[in-house]
Amino acid sequence: MQKEQWLAVRQQYPNGRKGPWTVLLWLADIAVIGGAWAAWNAEALALRLIALPLAALALMQLYLIMHEACHGVVSQNRFVNDLVGHVCSWFIGLPYLVRRQNHLAHHAWTGHPVNDTETRAMIARFSVMTEKEEKRLEWMWKLWIPMIALNHFRIHWVGPFRARHVPGNRVRLQRFFNCLYAAGYAALIAAAVHYRMLGMLAGFCLPIWLFLLTMVEMLNLPHHAEAPILSEDHPGLRLWEQDAYTHDCAAVPLWSRFLILNFNLHIAHHAFPWLPWHQLAKADAMVAAMRQAPQPERISEVTFALRNRRRPLLSMMGHFFDKRGRSLDAAGN
Repeated sequence: MQKEQWLAVRQQYPNGRKGPWTVLLWLADIAVIGGAWAAWNAEALALRLIALPLAALALMQLYLIMHEACHGVVSQNRFVNDLVGHVCSWFIGLPYLVRRQNHLAHHAWTGHPVNDTETRAMIARFSVMTEKEEKRLEWMWKLWIPMIALNHFRIHWVGPFRARHVPGNRVRLQRFFNCLYAAGYAALIAAAVHYRMLGMLAGFCLPIWLFLLTMVEMLNLPHHAEAPILSEDHPGLRLWEQDAYTHDCAAVPLWSRFLILNFNLHIAHHAFPWLPWHQLAKADAMVAAMRQAPQPERISEVTFALRNRRRPLLSMMGHFFDKRGRSLDAAGN
């Protein structure tokens, strides 16, 4: 994307009013989960059969709405924006404050091996793999076990407690909210035990949370897979340069706009991160109309997964994960 193209779109879509749509969708998703829980506890088998799919899709949308909150685009009111973010994060089990910090760093330093927290975490985890761990990783990848998403969630829980010598109150606040979330889960489990509903709660929550982990992996991986990595001394990309370091997915009717909230339009999101989900399609269309070079093929998230789950993971994401050979070569030289 040229700077002039980016400026033209920015002039049409400045950082301004957000509208009530995301808050209304947030309330609807919470209502759907509540209704699905009531259906799950009903005696009618038909109600139980529809409860889990509805709750799973609503939980997936809460993850996407939390992503909107990380960018401050849910509401003009910061308190409302962060309230929505915290509630979504408690439902999905991903601490909001840590996620917001890491995700905004990812946008500021897309493709950087150190300052992009997403890249750094993957390199740190997988650059020390043994051959046995690599085989286990590939086995889980081919069986669609969402171990990357699970590790991603784990990092956000333990990260603030591993931080040392960080100035200010940011880490202390992150630790406080992580503990507050955990206390909420403990209270929920205690209530379920008291009312002898622990089995019902586990049977409802675990399947939809596993679905969420699968969707987190499926929705996120296509956007930066096989993208180049910057050098460690790179000063960072400007917003109009980030289209070379991220990818879009094809739009699927109903699914892309109304279920995953235009999350497939990742280039437009990285170029204009202040836009809420319901404005991304128009911004993307405006960029496409100005683009002179042919656009790379867009495939859907499902097509990407079906194609690449048959490939070795390290052949697809090796520039992220496998630094072992390069480290040994550097040591040998």
